[in-house]
Amino acid sequence: MAQSLNNYIIRASVFLVAVFVIVVLLYPLLQNAFLSNIFINIIILLALLTGIVFNFFHLINLNYKYISYSNFNITKSIEAFSTLRGQDKNISLELKNLDGKFVFKSSSINRLIENSDMTLISIRETSRYLVGLLVFLGLLGTFWGLLKTIGSVGNVISGLGIDDTNVAGFFNSLKDGLNAPLEGMSIAFSSSLLGLAGSLILGLLDLNLGQAQNKFSQYFEKILNSNSSPDFSKVEDKPTGEAIQKI
Repeated sequence: MAQSLNNYIIRASVFLVAVFVIVVLLYPLLQNAFLSNIFINIIILLALLTGIVFNFFHLINLNYKYISYSNFNITKSIEAFSTLRGQDKNISLELKNLDGKFVFKSSSINRLIENSDMTLISIRETSRYLVGLLVFLGLLGTFWGLLKTIGSVGNVISGLGIDDTNVAGFFNSLKDGLNAPLEGMSIAFSSSLLGLAGSLILGLLDLNLGQAQNKFSQYFEKILNSNSSPDFSKVEDKPTGEAIQKI
C-alpha cells in the first residue's frame, strides 16, 4: 500500500472541527464582538479563510506528490506521476529507462532536491506571512479603536460644563458622552480578539504543514537516491584514453 500524508490532513481537519464547535458555543459573544467593527473584522475573517484554504490546498497537493513517489518506488513506472500537476509533471523528463524500469539520472538528483526545497520554503514563507498578517490586522483594529476612544474622550471633556443649578443634566451629558469612548474600546478589543485567535488557528495549521513538508522532503530525497542510476555519457571515452597511455 502506498504511503501518504493523510494523518496530517486528518489532524488539521479535526483541529478545524474543534474550532468550529468552540465558535458555535461562543457565537453570541463573538457576534457582538464582530458587529462592533464590521469593516476590519471582515478583512480579518477573509485573511483567515485565505490562510486555511492555502494551507489545506498545499497540504493536499503535497499528499498527492507523496503518494506518486511512493507508487513509483513500488512500480518503477512513469505512470506513477500521472496525477501530478503543474511543473511537477516535468519530473518524468528526469527519468531514463533501464532494463524496462525507470530510474532517475544521478546527475540531476541534487538539482531536483534543491528545486523541491526552494518550492517548499516559498510555500512556508507565504503561510507564515498570513499568520503575521492576522496579527497586524488585529493590532490595526486595536489602534483604530484607541484613536477613536481618545478623540471621543477629548470631545466629552471639552463639552462638559459644571452648572450648580443643573447637576443632573451634567451627569446625563457625561453618561451620553461616554458612549463613544466605550464604542472605541469595543472596536479595539474585538479586533485584537479576532486577529490573535485567527493567528493562533493559522499558526497551528502552519506548524502542521511544516511537519508534513519535512516528512515529504526526507522521503523525496530517499526515493531519488534509492531509484537512481549513474550517467556515464560524459565519461564513455575514458577507457580508450587510459589504454593509449598504457601503450
